[in-house]
Amino acid sequence: MNLSSILVAERKKKGETQQKVADALYISRQSLSNWENGKNFPDIPTLIALSNYYDFSLDIIKGDTQFMKKVEKDYELINTQKANKKYAVLLAVLTIIVFLISAVLIPLSSSNETLMKCFKIADLFLCILLLHVAVKFSKVAYQYYEDIPNSPLWVPRTFGYGVSLNPYNKIGRLLTIALLIIIDLFCIGMGISTLFS
Repeated sequence: MNLSSILVAERKKKGETQQKVADALYISRQSLSNWENGKNFPDIPTLIALSNYYDFSLDIIKGDTQFMKKVEKDYELINTQKANKKYAVLLAVLTIIVFLISAVLIPLSSSNETLMKCFKIADLFLCILLLHVAVKFSKVAYQYYEDIPNSPLWVPRTFGYGVSLNPYNKIGRLLTIALLIIIDLFCIGMGISTLFS
């Protein structure tokens, strides 16, 4: 039995109008109508409120494959948004630290050569870390393309304008790995040359 027919049956069993149910649950009548017609689905908290109001078990909706897919998509979206926030904060913090070391600490330590070398090496290490976090962030941001067999090479950027390499495209993955290796080797080389200069 699908959710829409359950909602209609339960409302009729109570002998209530859509408007009365909508008013009791602080939702619009149009939303309830859409759910009862199967046009879309309520979110989980609203579904729980509906099951409490009508006094039916949520187990009866397990057979509604369309609704279960919607719930799965909702949780994927929630997890993606959480991961996006986490990576966005981490990228911002790392960028600020790299900027502070580059713009403030290195010039201040110019009188102490050993300290200046340490700050330069730390800055290069943080740049590598920042790059790897950015790549991980792009994998989370573009995970929609993960299951698409022929996903595009270029995808819209997650922030700002332009396009980015799609890490889920075969060529995009190879280019991303190649760029990571090249930049890592460059930064490691710069660190070694700074250490021994």
